[in-house]
Parts: sequence; structure tokens; C-alpha cells
Amino acid sequence: MKKRIAPMLDLLTVVTYNAVVNFAVVVVATIAWIRSPRQKDMIYWVLAAWFMVLGAICTSMTEALPHNILAYLGGSIYVALTGFMRLGFKEFYGQPYRIGEAFVVSVFVCIGFGLAELTADPTSMRIMLIYVGSAANLALGAAVLWRGKPGEWLPSGRLASAIYAVYALANLMTAPLAILYPVQFIDRLPVSDWMAYTSMLLLIFNLLSFMMAMVLKLERSGEMQRRLAERDTLTGLLNRRVFLEQAAQLASRGATAIAVLDLDHFKRINDTYGHRAGDDALVQFSECLRKILPAQAIFGRLGGEEFGICLPGHDQASALGVIQALLSFLSTEEIRSGDNRFRLTFSCGVTVMDDPARSLDAWMADADSGLYAAKEEGRNRVVAHRGRPLPPEPGRGAPLAFA
Repeated sequence: MKKRIAPMLDLLTVVTYNAVVNFAVVVVATIAWIRSPRQKDMIYWVLAAWFMVLGAICTSMTEALPHNILAYLGGSIYVALTGFMRLGFKEFYGQPYRIGEAFVVSVFVCIGFGLAELTADPTSMRIMLIYVGSAANLALGAAVLWRGKPGEWLPSGRLASAIYAVYALANLMTAPLAILYPVQFIDRLPVSDWMAYTSMLLLIFNLLSFMMAMVLKLERSGEMQRRLAERDTLTGLLNRRVFLEQAAQLASRGATAIAVLDLDHFKRINDTYGHRAGDDALVQFSECLRKILPAQAIFGRLGGEEFGICLPGHDQASALGVIQALLSFLSTEEIRSGDNRFRLTFSCGVTVMDDPARSLDAWMADADSGLYAAKEEGRNRVVAHRGRPLPPEPGRGAPLAFA
């Protein structure tokens, strides 16, 4: 009679090891949440981490609880933790969701547990359903990561999505093993070589999934710091320093039109409607211009109500055409601030930077000269340096209602 060779990895040892490692993840996640208690994504990830530990504890209690109770309780917890991970990413990316989404797959898995009683080997069927349910939640989480947040690009976003997709695939490929090689119970203790090895593999993916969540949080924090350093906090446009840096780079590469514009009678808005209305005006003005500026244009706020625009590859005539189009478009747009409604106009000076040997300060002085000329000519117009003013089109560019 051949002596049974003990498996290299004992399943209960692996489960206990998983519980210890997952508890370490819980400690780290909980500390991160305590430092940022108002961030809901951290709350969901902490819940997922605690569910990992509870699931591992339930799985290791084979001597104390019947198999069917362990299947319902431990299995539901394992599937739900992947649901909470998905909700954490939805909150992180600002995607709509409902709390119940974390349990939808778990509910279907529990229903499958009940139906498993009709099969010849309900335990194997339940184990398979746990893997399939986890794979479903992980695949949905990968889709959330792939969609991300409109207008935001995080370097590790696609990598995180790929890791979750592979994690889902690993669970899905593991599921049939529960049927092909049923787990044996000797003295109420589970014995399974394949489950011991796959549990170690899935633990690695589990740790990776939490690590990617933290990496994405760090990347967003870094991106926010970068934006604060490069962007105007009110309008989201390039700040003066970055605008001038990019304008200097464009000037060194070839002919580039540069425009300096100033909102007309802006002080009256603050005096008449309040500073909140002034802020609303700056934000909505920036949004209006961004809608129709050429894709390659550089747009920044130079300070107060003064803005700068760079138009690469534009000569004087085409640059004047772009600015005139902005004036015409703005004349049709109504600025709203609470119950107040008013319109904006601007004065603008334009010049073409076509001499790489000349400094940016000199070009800016030329554009400023055109701006001052536009104001002297009556505002609500664009003037090219050493050129004649281009008046508003008939019926367009209406002045402020209170001017």
C-alpha cells in the first residue's frame, strides 16, 4: 500500500498566512483612512480589506462550523470585498454608483449556493461560484479603471486596469478546478493541492490591487500639486509663469501670433454685482473662449482680468480673424451669477512673433501697445501692433448692459 505524500503547501497554513498578510493590509488601509476620513474611496477600500480578513477567518474555521455555513458566509464575504474595491474606484474617479452595487454579485452567488444543493457535489459547486463571482466583480472593476475620469490621465490607470483584468481571469480560470478536482475533507479539514497554490497566487494579485489603489491616490495627489503649480486656481487656465514659458518656446520655433486681452469695465462688475459675480465672469469667460479657440492655441490668465493667447502658425490676418471670432461669439453669450445676467466684451492687442532673436518681453510690449490702442479706440475690439483697429461687426460685440 502506497503511503500518501503530504502536499508541499498545507491549505489551512496558506489560509492562515493569507489572514496575517491581509491583516497587515487592513492596518495600512485603516491608517490611510484615518488620515483622510472624508474620502469615501478610502472607506470602501478599508471595508474591502476588512472583508478579506473576515473571509480568511471564516474559511479557516472548518472545525467549528459546518461546510454549508462557511460557504454562505465566507463565500459572500469574499465576493463582496471585490465589490467594495470596485465602488472605491468609482468614487475615486467620480463615476455614479449606488452602495448596493457592492452586493449585487454576492446576492446572485448566494442564490447559486442554494441551487447547488440540487447538484451531486454542492461543496464543489459553491467553491466554483465564489471564484466566478469574484471574477465578475473584478472584471467590472477593470472596466471602471479603464474608463477613468474624463479629462484626467493618471500614468498607472491603464496598468491598474490590466492588473484587475488579469486578476479576474485568474479567478475565472481557477473556478473549473473546483469541479475537476474536488476539495477533500479529512477529519473536517480541507485538503487540496490546487487550492493551496492558487490561493497564494490570488493573494499576490490581491496585494497588487490594493497597492495600485494607493499608487493611483499618490499619482492624483502629485497631479494636483503639478496643476496648482501650473494652473490658475480659479479658471484652470495656465498661470502667467507657465504661459510665458510656453510662449517663449513657440516664439523660438517659428512665426506665432500672441495676443494680450483685457476684459472691459471689469471693475464695474465687482462694484455692481459683487466679487462673486466677478469670479463667475472670469470662469465663464474662460470657458467661452476655450470652446472656439483652435486646438493648438495656448490660453492663460496673466493676472486679474488680463489674459494671453498664443496662436502657433498664425500670421497677422489669421490671428485677427480668430480674435474677432472670439469677440463675436462672446457677444452672444450671457454671463450668469446667481440672479444676475450681463454680457462681457474685451479689448485686445495682437502681434506676430516672427524674429527668434527678439525677446519675449519685447513681443509682449508690442501686444500691450495694441491693447492700449484698442482701449483708446473705444474698447470691444482688437488692434494689431502698428496696425489699424478692427471694429466689431455690425450688430455684434454689444457693450455691457450697464456701460
